Amino acid sequence: MFRTSVLLALAYTLCASAQDKPTLKLDKRDLTVLGVTIGVSAQSDVERKIGKAPIFRISEHEGSDEAICYRSTPEADNTVLAFYFGALGAWTDVTRISISTSKALRFPVARCKPSGLISHDVVFLRGLRLGATPAEVMRVLGAPSRSTERTLSYYVSHKCPRELLAKKAGGEPDTDAPCEIVDSVDAQFGSNVGLEYVSFYHFLDR
Repeated sequence: MFRTSVLLALAYTLCASAQDKPTLKLDKRDLTVLGVTIGVSAQSDVERKIGKAPIFRISEHEGSDEAICYRSTPEADNTVLAFYFGALGAWTDVTRISISTSKALRFPVARCKPSGLISHDVVFLRGLRLGATPAEVMRVLGAPSRSTERTLSYYVSHKCPRELLAKKAGGEPDTDAPCEIVDSVDAQFGSNVGLEYVSFYHFLDR
């Protein structure tokens, strides 16, 4: 048991004292949970790997993401895994993933299909699990872009590698063309329960 606010303040102070800047770069392994990869897997891939489940819109707002979610079979386990499909993936490819306790879920857990593959032991983002402390998250992901008493947020953009740049006439990469890769992670901590919600995405902006 621990006091989340104290640990978060301590961890952030240590990073700030070292003048760390967010350097998070998510690769394919970081973006994959139970064989489903952001930017690569489609709805059909999710259902093939984890099971068929109803797809739904997460809010009434026009253009909001659609999602498929799964929850642990033992109710006491209290774990929910959700895959989101948004405009960046033409509402067919996975654009974001979240793992949370049912209490911290942003929509009713009744929408989520029970699955024996979902449990508190689901690993994500370089070995993290629900229940991790703020210090553990920062040790794995580095300094956050911003923090509050109960959250760590990462929003980091990087220049695209040459192979992703638009081509000039003759096939040479256009190094002056705007192109960035954005990595984002939002982590929420509950009192005495550690990490209770994490959501992450990765997209190409040009």
